[in-house]
Amino acid sequence: MILGPAAVAAGLLLFKSAALTFVLFHGGVCLLVPVADMLLNRISPGSFLRSCGLRKTPGKLFPSLLWGSLAFALVYLFFAVFHEAIWDSAGISGVINSWGINRMNPVLFVSMMVLGNAFLEEFFWRGYIVYKLSNRVGSRSVILISAAFYTSYHTITTGVLFSLSYAAVSTVSVFAAGVLWGSVRLRTGSLLFPFVTHLFVDLAVMAAYLKYLA
Repeated sequence: MILGPAAVAAGLLLFKSAALTFVLFHGGVCLLVPVADMLLNRISPGSFLRSCGLRKTPGKLFPSLLWGSLAFALVYLFFAVFHEAIWDSAGISGVINSWGINRMNPVLFVSMMVLGNAFLEEFFWRGYIVYKLSNRVGSRSVILISAAFYTSYHTITTGVLFSLSYAAVSTVSVFAAGVLWGSVRLRTGSLLFPFVTHLFVDLAVMAAYLKYLA
């Protein structure tokens, strides 16, 4: 779990490269670590993926889409109302440019931030980490520990990009989302709801980014 915030800190703070951060965090941590664990322990792919929450949940897609749509509306409305108060557009643009985001293909960047990020983060934190922790600690600890480490690297990015007050609000919100998604994952055994709602949240963030910052 420490590899998550370490990869983000190395990519953004040390090397100042969003592209490298994608490789280190999404590729190296969220994808490679679980796959390596599966191979080293000789677990069948089907069994491993089901243990990580990739399983069918009939009748759950439509409610997940409804909740995701509500999450999109609330997050985007928040940015639409408060972006002038919480964002220093010039300062944020400067940091983003220093990370090389302005040199990335915009379609690829947005796709990675929405589809790739939502799936890989949920697969790692609510899928793999919840699966591994469930064999060691109780359900409440599983939820809180996974949410805390999930929040840690978001605190790094918001702390660099935004004001202290917004960084605090963001940290609390991300932790609450992590607790919610972890709770649903344990209750249903599936990543469907966490993935769908996470995708809509990321979509709202990217929509606000494109409207107010890009």
